[in-house]
Amino acid sequence: MMATMRQLNYIRTRLSSIYEGWWVLAGATLFALISGGILYHGRVVFFNPIRRDLNLSSANTSLIFTVANAQTSLAAPLYGWLADRVGPRPLIAIGGILAGVGMIVMTRIDGYLAFLFVYLILVSVPSSFGFGQTLLTAVNGWFVRRKAIALTILLTGFAAGGALFVYPLGLGVENIGWRSTAIYAGILVISTGVLFSRVVRRPPTGAVSPVEAERPDPDSPDAGNRAVFRERNFTLAEALRNKQFWILLAASTLRISAENGVAVHIIPIMVWQGADEGFAAGLVSVYFLLSIPFRLLLGVAGYRFPFQPLIIGGILSAIVGCLLLIQTDGLTSLYPFVVLLAIYEGAVVLQWVAIGSYFGRRNYGAITGIMRAFDTIGTFLAPWYAGWMFDRYESYTPALLTFTVAWTIAAALFAISRRPNQVR
Repeated sequence: MMATMRQLNYIRTRLSSIYEGWWVLAGATLFALISGGILYHGRVVFFNPIRRDLNLSSANTSLIFTVANAQTSLAAPLYGWLADRVGPRPLIAIGGILAGVGMIVMTRIDGYLAFLFVYLILVSVPSSFGFGQTLLTAVNGWFVRRKAIALTILLTGFAAGGALFVYPLGLGVENIGWRSTAIYAGILVISTGVLFSRVVRRPPTGAVSPVEAERPDPDSPDAGNRAVFRERNFTLAEALRNKQFWILLAASTLRISAENGVAVHIIPIMVWQGADEGFAAGLVSVYFLLSIPFRLLLGVAGYRFPFQPLIIGGILSAIVGCLLLIQTDGLTSLYPFVVLLAIYEGAVVLQWVAIGSYFGRRNYGAITGIMRAFDTIGTFLAPWYAGWMFDRYESYTPALLTFTVAWTIAAALFAISRRPNQVR
């Protein structure tokens, strides 16, 4: 009995000695897995069923998701400010409840405009302020030295959600219909939002573990000698006056626009190449599954090396994948496309790591919010443009060519970006 008590006390002591930021990261990652898997990645399985059920064109169906993406980007400065000032706990709880209720409500609607309104107000808006940017801001606030690793783990959670939920959601749509599947998904979002809001919180003012107080500077000329970079926290005004902010903003806008254009249409693109919808949903799950090791590997690499060559390599992978689809027909092109897109997913998380590293923790939500606001035009137009071009030509080739051009310019901009306080 005494031995058992000593073992329990030892375990309790060991657990209490773990840096609290790791517990916050664990909770945020688990919620990212569920919310990202259902509300972001999982929505692709609903595209064709909603289009058929509501008797819509591809362009009008795309509009449901592009309007949602646009409001996320347009309101991102407000959501970032809320994440900085209010903290993640109330945003996650409220967002989870409203988004889950919204998924349930939308299953009772048959009209296009009413569906668009409900999806935007009750699903998209709560998802935007309660999940992605809020979770990033929360985790960024707890880490300095291991920021790249922490944010990579969190963003890997979003990818893992795609691997875990897309195929089961596709099976649900196929067997019980998209409406019943959305109801069960909504209940899961509500329950997990309430649960994980108790775990994910912002740090007390100035609270950072001593081992997090400094980090090696991978962008220093002396990176090989483990040069130390002491964090500088930019104000929003200081960031806006710095040309490196605008370089990153332009690169981010082009990259995310192309990414959204492909992401919203990924299952229709695979169907265009000859896959059936169930098989396509399975391939999308494989794509997210493959992105997990790439995200972890490249996140660790981002802790030690400059992010530019890593993210540029990822973008080039996406470009090659799209060109393969354009040049070949049939299912065989989908397999390398999935692998190359997974490499892209693994690399681009380093953009958000770089922003936190470049501009600090204190105003991370507001700074990333301004960047996301500029995504509005591209995230609205790119998926709609892809749908419109497909309606017109019955081919995704014109849209994919456009997206490769946007990615190419983004890669060039990332190549010339530098840490702000190194620029003279």
